[in-house]
Amino acid sequence: MTIHAQWIISESALHNLSCAGVTTGWLKAWVRSAGAESVSIYPLESSGWQSEAAQWRIFFADEMELVHSAQLLGLKLDAEHEESHEAYDTSPLLLENPQRICWSYRQGNRSILFISPGDIAYQRAAYLKHINGNKPLLQLAVFADEGGEFALEPGLTGSLLIPQQPLPEFAINTEGRLIEEQVVDLLRQHKLRLRTAESCTSGAIAARIGRLPGASDVLDRSWVTYSNEAKIEELGVTPELIEEFGAVSAEVVSAMAEGGSADSFACIGVSGIAGPAGGSDDKPVGSVWIAVALPGEKAVSQLLNLCGSRSEIQWRTVNAALTLLLAEVEKSHR
Repeated sequence: MTIHAQWIISESALHNLSCAGVTTGWLKAWVRSAGAESVSIYPLESSGWQSEAAQWRIFFADEMELVHSAQLLGLKLDAEHEESHEAYDTSPLLLENPQRICWSYRQGNRSILFISPGDIAYQRAAYLKHINGNKPLLQLAVFADEGGEFALEPGLTGSLLIPQQPLPEFAINTEGRLIEEQVVDLLRQHKLRLRTAESCTSGAIAARIGRLPGASDVLDRSWVTYSNEAKIEELGVTPELIEEFGAVSAEVVSAMAEGGSADSFACIGVSGIAGPAGGSDDKPVGSVWIAVALPGEKAVSQLLNLCGSRSEIQWRTVNAALTLLLAEVEKSHR
C-alpha cells in the first residue's frame, strides 16, 4: 500500500530547526527512508494538513500546540491516554537534548507521532522506528553534488536505493547520514582531530561539526582569518604569497591549511568571495578555494565555482570542504 506522510511543523518548531541548521529536505528524505512514498510539509497553523489524506503524520510543535492538535484528531496526550484510545497501539517515546517524552499512536499502517521541540536530527532512528512499526530503513544515498533525486540542503542531494541495487560510486554515504556525523566518526576511527582556518565561511565549518553531540572528541579549534593580517599573524601565511597570488588562491588557502595542521591534527583552509560584492573578472563572486592538510602532508586544494546568495555560497562551501576532508582522510588510510 502506498504511504503518504506529513510533517506538520509549528512556527516555534521551525525556529528550532533553523537554530539546528536542519532543512526540511532532510526531514522528508528520512521519512521516505522509513517507507513513505511521498512526504508533505505543512505549517501547523494552516488547515492544509487536515484536508489531505495521510497514513503517517508527524507533529513537531511545543507542548500546548501538540495537545491542541491531538484534540483536533480526537486524541488526548496524557499519562492515561492508553485507556481512552483502545483502537490505537500507543506508546511513549523518550528523546534527549533536551529530555522529553513524545507520544506515538499506531493503528494498522496509520501512525501519528507527536514530538516536542529539541533535537530531531541525531535521534531520528528512534522516531522513524515508531512511525513505521520498527521495520528496517531503506538505504538513503547522499551525494556531494546534484546527482541525487532530491535536494537535502545546499550542496547535498539524496536518492533512495532499491534493495539489491548496486551502491552508487560517488555517494559519500548510503545511510542517510549528515556530513558532520560522517566526519566525526571517520576522524575518531583514525585518531585524528580537526582544526579549521576560515575566511569567507567565518567559522561555519567548525560550527557545523560542533552541532553534533560528542564533537569535542575531534574538534580542536578554529581560526576566523578574514583579513590578510589575520592570515599572516595567526597561520603564518607570508605577505609575499598574498601579494603574488591574492588571498583567494590555491597557494594561500594551502598555506592556511598547512599552517593550522600539526601532529594528529588535520586542518581545513577556506578563502573565497561569497558576495554579493567583491568579485572581479578573474575571480567572480562564488570563487572559493578550499584545502585540506593532513598531519605531515602537503595540502590538497580545490577550486569551487558557486552560485546563489551569500549564505548559500557559504553553506555549499562548508559541505564541499567537509567532503574534501572525508576523501583525503579515506585516501590516506587505504
